[in-house]
Amino acid sequence: MKTIKLTLNMFFLLAFFTLACEKEDDGPRIIQKEYVLNPVSDPMIQGSITFTKESETSTLIRIELEGTEAGNSHPAHIHNNAASEGGGIAIGLSDVDGASGVSETTVTQTGDGTAITYEELLNFDGHANVHLSSTAMSTLIAQGNIGSNASSNMPNDSNPDNNNNDGY
Repeated sequence: MKTIKLTLNMFFLLAFFTLACEKEDDGPRIIQKEYVLNPVSDPMIQGSITFTKESETSTLIRIELEGTEAGNSHPAHIHNNAASEGGGIAIGLSDVDGASGVSETTVTQTGDGTAITYEELLNFDGHANVHLSSTAMSTLIAQGNIGSNASSNMPNDSNPDNNNNDGY
């Protein structure tokens, strides 16, 4: 009888701790995809571009770079085609702040006004470019393939030696 009572007490104690440790997930589920931004002209600058679904019609695009310096501002864009092909600007993004290395832009449409969703961005035939400055647009500091151009086994398959930046 003592063994049964001890076993029941252990069971209730275990059940109590299991329930007490469960965490309610009250917040919204975060849906996002991250791609690598490789260094181009400066091997110390690299980072990522992350797409976060905000709603059915809007996506937060966040660039985070390491190696940028305070006082600098780096224009950023999403371009058509793979990085190896180059292509015109499809979506303008907020400049990357040199002090923080961060840019955040909420996107609902491409530069020509065509609506674009999170899911469409994940399938977009494009790449991201971050430029040295507004006066040195031909110099890329970071670049990476996104959407349909990113390889399946790695977050990004862009070539860091590629300086093809048609359309800046």
